[in-house]
Amino acid sequence: MASVTTRLRNRRTAGMFAAAILVSIFAGYIIQASLRPGAEFNFDSILFFLVVGVTLGSIYAVAASGLVVTYTTSGIFNFAQGAMGMFLAFVYWELKINLGIQTLVALLLTVLVIAPIMGALIERVLMRRLTTAPLVSQLVVTIGLMLFLIGLAATLWDPNQTRLVGTFFGTDGFNIGQTFVPWYRIITVVVGLGLAFGIRVLLYRTRLGISMRAVVDNRELAALNGANPGRTSMFSWALGASMAAFAGIFLAEELSTLSIETLTLLTIDAFAAAIIGRLRSLPMTYLGGMIIGLSISFQANFFDWSGRWTTASQAVPTIILFLALLFLPQARIEGRRIGKVIAPRIPTIKRSLYGFAVLLITVFILAGLLDRPDVRRVALALGTAFVMLSLIPLTGWSGQISLAQITFVGIGAWATFEFAHGVGGQLFGFTLFPPGSPWLLLVAALVATPFGILMALPALRLQGLYLALASLAFARLAEFIIFDQPEVFGGEGRRIENLSVFGHDMTKEFKINFLGLNFEQDAGFLITITVFFCIFGLFVVWLRRGPFGRRLQAMRDSPAACATLGVNLLTTKLLVFALAAAMAGFGGSLLGMLAGSAGTADFQVLQGLSYVVLLVVGGASVVSGALLGGVLFQSFPFLVEKSGYWWPLVWWQRMGTGLLAIGIGRNPEGIIPDASSKMEEKRHKRQALATVSPGTQAVKESEG
Repeated sequence: MASVTTRLRNRRTAGMFAAAILVSIFAGYIIQASLRPGAEFNFDSILFFLVVGVTLGSIYAVAASGLVVTYTTSGIFNFAQGAMGMFLAFVYWELKINLGIQTLVALLLTVLVIAPIMGALIERVLMRRLTTAPLVSQLVVTIGLMLFLIGLAATLWDPNQTRLVGTFFGTDGFNIGQTFVPWYRIITVVVGLGLAFGIRVLLYRTRLGISMRAVVDNRELAALNGANPGRTSMFSWALGASMAAFAGIFLAEELSTLSIETLTLLTIDAFAAAIIGRLRSLPMTYLGGMIIGLSISFQANFFDWSGRWTTASQAVPTIILFLALLFLPQARIEGRRIGKVIAPRIPTIKRSLYGFAVLLITVFILAGLLDRPDVRRVALALGTAFVMLSLIPLTGWSGQISLAQITFVGIGAWATFEFAHGVGGQLFGFTLFPPGSPWLLLVAALVATPFGILMALPALRLQGLYLALASLAFARLAEFIIFDQPEVFGGEGRRIENLSVFGHDMTKEFKINFLGLNFEQDAGFLITITVFFCIFGLFVVWLRRGPFGRRLQAMRDSPAACATLGVNLLTTKLLVFALAAAMAGFGGSLLGMLAGSAGTADFQVLQGLSYVVLLVVGGASVVSGALLGGVLFQSFPFLVEKSGYWWPLVWWQRMGTGLLAIGIGRNPEGIIPDASSKMEEKRHKRQALATVSPGTQAVKESEG
């Protein structure tokens, strides 16, 4: 047994090192191809590179240190750290520019008053009840908080308005040789060093710091030794929010202008520094921040990003994150997870057929009653639900948290175009896949499958949070390294023809003399998507009732028990990732045909996070949860349009996804499984009352 385990571990390690070497070689090729011709490495150029690199490194180190503080003291990885920094940077702008408060006062109010209050409230209202929640609930709530803050910022501050935040001491500074060093960068570096040193002393040299670290290990035991777990945790989140504010403000100074999405995503790049510090070492975290900052500065000063690699520079922190995750120590195989888990009732095939028949009939009637814009909205809801359906075996059953599903959707959309016009358009003068051909759906699924297997490689040794971060890095890399390539989407996107079945364009209007229904444009496409959803939904139900579905569920409940019983975890993970990617590619092809075009902007990571969040809200382990998630996703713009852009619903459109995700902390299994469980409990109570004798029942009712 030991020898088998050793061979398995060695095989995984060798695979990860091979993957790391491939990524490094690919990064080296990009670097070699992008090195600026005639770049001079002299004293002034190197000094300027160091000044900018150390400044950026200090910013990333501060952001990552705040993330490490909250994680080591609460056990919750805060995906919203970047959004908190972004939001507080806007608060600083509001105080300094809009209200005209003096710069230092505005900074102190933001960092020492507003940020700590914000962090303490987040801990008290949201995070305290998540300490014993499943990992997926913790991640979804923090991702929901990130989406909520992004929506709130867009509501309070018009994203289309340009905002200049200014810098400390304006343009003042001093020269070292020919290099000008502004004072605001010196301030950034000094504050970063001071915060790193101060937090280190706080955590390891004070009673409060010891309490902060003790609370995450055992809250009850820490309380018995005189610590106040609630107050200590609130202080940790208040401190983390203050550090997020520092990072957001300093980063806004470097960018000169405030941008909601840019600030959020750039601060997310600090995740790499936190992983280099293994989420516990502040000195290593600071070193990780320096590595990111110096890497960004080096490529900005000595590389010429043009042509196909124009946007590749934005992927540098993500590459560092991916490599840092690959070189993490091998995680132990987890045992059974403790906590209340609602096991949803597995429907029979017959019951599922009834449900899908009702769905098909309902959609058929809607297709004949609704006008074209509403028909397209319902079709988009079903297409989105189809993509969410692909996550059910992966996340809902096996517990493999993937944030990269949107990447496989994009690959499916690209394959639909490419095999209709590019490599598959003509073969020996014969049109193999005509534009709009249904066979392109299967081609898209096949093309996406190898990418799913590639994403599965980190899952062979990473689990839980680290796997979620690896998939997030994979999705971010795909935006710049894959989708932005001129052979894929480039900067213009691709035109994708409508689906055609037996020579009939499914977006054309057609009439059926049945119940007076008139099917307008896109009605046929809506019915087609519904049919595909029902077919694949039935396949998912069949899969869950079979041995593979039981194996996935067992792997989620206890990977250690599966390994003990001889289940091949490697093969199982590869298969489920391949299946999820294939289904997502199929869904991407459907969505591309429905939209008529596809581009990089359609497959960004924030869009993918919304898919995952709303699936978990609906219920990640049931087909009806995916259907509800798709309906919720499209309900926001639908309600806004129908209300005439009524401002409460506009606000709900911007913040609704985040609020729904935040609420899932109270119901980690989702709306559908929870409602089903409550109905089942009521049914059992009625059955129990029915079996009680009439006299006893009367006594019970009178006592009640």
